[in-house]
Amino acid sequence: MAKFTHANSCNTCPYKDYALTKLQTNDVDLIQNSCLIVNFKKGENVCKQGTEVTHALYLAKGSVKLYIEGKNKNLILKIITQSKYIGLQSLFGDRIYQYTITTLEDSQICMINANIILDLAKKNVDYLFELTRNISESTNFVYKKIIDINQKQLRGRLADVLLHFSENVFKSDTFELKLTRKELAEYSAMSMENTVRILNEYKKDGIIGIEGKIFTIKQPDILRKVAELG
Repeated sequence: MAKFTHANSCNTCPYKDYALTKLQTNDVDLIQNSCLIVNFKKGENVCKQGTEVTHALYLAKGSVKLYIEGKNKNLILKIITQSKYIGLQSLFGDRIYQYTITTLEDSQICMINANIILDLAKKNVDYLFELTRNISESTNFVYKKIIDINQKQLRGRLADVLLHFSENVFKSDTFELKLTRKELAEYSAMSMENTVRILNEYKKDGIIGIEGKIFTIKQPDILRKVAELG
């Protein structure tokens, strides 16, 4: 079960979001006074698809998956790592979560009263701009993902996913992938059988290395070519 504490100092927090710098001290205090720091264990739900949005969610530490629950299989839309807001689309939308968010490892999340965030956004255009930029980046990523799913073949789709993890999520050619093979398939909108088969092909051809959960992109140029050709 998740455990929580009250925030002590948002201004000095090493994980604070850049948007906070656009606020006056008294406004930061409003956020701090309404903020609960919640510690989630790996595999716990942060929010559930179809439930009401009551708080803004800020991922201070750890990583989560944001996914749509389907009748027969899920579609993972995005992996989110520390120092980022999660779920702002729903906060500024219909106030209903259209997806579920689950932790991929032990994570620390700041939960801030939704009405306070909305009120501050209404009166501070610079703060609103930073939050809107966050929403725009997330939305554009999902748009690209939809295009890739519809236009790329399986090998190109998986190559694109591995490059995204290397270049944008973990920012390293070698990284620990906290997704299971089933989750990687859900992220790539593929069957688990096809995902495992293509991973083995890439490994056999020396394009990637796999040791348990540790992935190494050995030939990024070839992987990028596969991703581009689709």
